[in-house]
Amino acid sequence: MSAALFASFVWAFAAPPTPPDDSGDEAEVVDADAEDAPDNAEDAPDNAEDAPDNAEDTPDNAEDAPEDAPAAEDELPLDERYDPILPYGEAGDERELEYADEADELGEAEFQGRVASPQRFAIEVKFGPYLPEVDTRYTGTGFGPYATIYGETDELGLTTGKPRKGLFSVLSFEWQFYNIGGPLSLGTTVGLFRDKADALVAEDVPEGESLRASADKTWFNVVPVTVLLGYRFELLADRFRVPLVPYARGGVAYGFWWERKGGKLSTNSAGKKSHGGSFGWQVNLGLMLRLDFIDPATAIDLDRLTGINHTYVFGEWQFSHLDGFGSDSMMSVGDDTFLVGLAFEF
Repeated sequence: MSAALFASFVWAFAAPPTPPDDSGDEAEVVDADAEDAPDNAEDAPDNAEDAPDNAEDTPDNAEDAPEDAPAAEDELPLDERYDPILPYGEAGDERELEYADEADELGEAEFQGRVASPQRFAIEVKFGPYLPEVDTRYTGTGFGPYATIYGETDELGLTTGKPRKGLFSVLSFEWQFYNIGGPLSLGTTVGLFRDKADALVAEDVPEGESLRASADKTWFNVVPVTVLLGYRFELLADRFRVPLVPYARGGVAYGFWWERKGGKLSTNSAGKKSHGGSFGWQVNLGLMLRLDFIDPATAIDLDRLTGINHTYVFGEWQFSHLDGFGSDSMMSVGDDTFLVGLAFEF
């Protein structure tokens, strides 16, 4: 009994399925296709010739395919600048980009361009006409003592006109200690003026001969030294690129003076040597032209290489009264004049 039951289970699972009733029809179809195969093979070359036309169309479809195709498994997400966001601990093939217009993670200020070097000092070189006001207090007749020696003369050495203005050279330095729309500064200037003439002959001269010895020269020298408080209005030049910078300075001054004749200090009628000094005050009002606008790139390179922030040409009017603040015992060696020059801020 058990052997018969076991055999029935084996037959049920191992027996092949019953073939369908229309299996004969399918066989006929297969045989028919097999008979037509040679004909289709003969037509294959024609279809092969048409294949390139279809191949030419495939690139268009290939270009459109990425838009509709799903993203690849290894494609990385992009940030707002379309740069790949790499997993933690991985590095890309290219160096990470840095953006100058972004603030860093610490919240520092956004990039605003090149930062100029600190500006703390200024130096100027300037020149102008000068004539010390020695004779302003002279109340006698004719020419004063200074004009008598250094004034215009005729062929006999007689004074016929006032002295001409001579070259006045000035070197200026200032420390810019505070900025409010422009730098406040404390500075000093040192100037130099020299005048010369043929020396007067001390002895009596016969009529018709020159009163001067052309081989003997006399020199009058003035060196004004000042301490000035100044202000430059640089707001328009810094913020709005207007290259004009007005300024003003004022302070105290002292004018050293001396006269030399024949290589040594000359003496007056009382036998006293001709040298001394006079206190006074000085004011300078001027306008500067900032030259950075001519070639901004060169101005930037100059700052980067030398620390010079700005360069200027300028003109100013100088009021200098070196007369001991009106004292009758001091010689007046100041002068009101104009100066032009070149300035550097650094």
